Amino acid sequence: MGVAELEQHIEDFISKCGKSPSISTLIAADELVVVKYLPAEHLGVVLARGQLYASERAGFTWGDGVYVAPASFPLTTMMYGEVGVVGTCSAVGLKFFDASDPAGIDLYQQWITHQTALYLELTTTVHASVANRELRNAFRTRFQIDCVCFRPDEHCVNYVDATTDLWLAFTHWDAYRGVGHGFSGVVRALKWCVVVPDAFKPDGRGHKAFLHKTLSATHSFTRGGYSTLATDILQAYAAPAKQVIVCDFS
Repeated sequence: MGVAELEQHIEDFISKCGKSPSISTLIAADELVVVKYLPAEHLGVVLARGQLYASERAGFTWGDGVYVAPASFPLTTMMYGEVGVVGTCSAVGLKFFDASDPAGIDLYQQWITHQTALYLELTTTVHASVANRELRNAFRTRFQIDCVCFRPDEHCVNYVDATTDLWLAFTHWDAYRGVGHGFSGVVRALKWCVVVPDAFKPDGRGHKAFLHKTLSATHSFTRGGYSTLATDILQAYAAPAKQVIVCDFS
């Protein structure tokens, strides 16, 4: 298949992705509610800026972007940080790529074989991780993909279910409509809604708690359990006062 015909197949696939079951079930009233777990030491900066960071390093599944999980899967990325920040993304006009669909993966894999220089680097050099990043950024730029929906590719027993969970990679567009990086407003109205009891870092010969009595001072805390966490998070996010769910194993 020639590249022009292949790219038309990809465009046709993308045009249907927003209505695919895996994506459409995440959207309510034209919005997605998402959660981002991050190290507690970064919470103050994120809340002060009201923005999450679009990563730019090699090794991220779909290239540079803001990586989050739907709030309906509240445990699936918890291993990445002690605190969970919740926000919303407008789904109006977004172009999705459903990488949880094997048909989408097949189209992407066919497309990269036409990117001769990068494909050669990917398959024959020690720089495969860099080539992967560049290929995935190039693919999302070429087709102006705002969000990739994909199955988890890192596992954590009792938290991640790679057969049902979904992860999301949102594109932060630069001034030239290329895939960019840095602090991004793609997820808005951020609120700190989930926390483990506290987080610590070394301090001289001891340790320092850097949530308690600092960031915590303006928030109220409510007990929540793993079995009810999706509902607990949405309630905390909707609360008029700043409210944080403290998780336990119930």
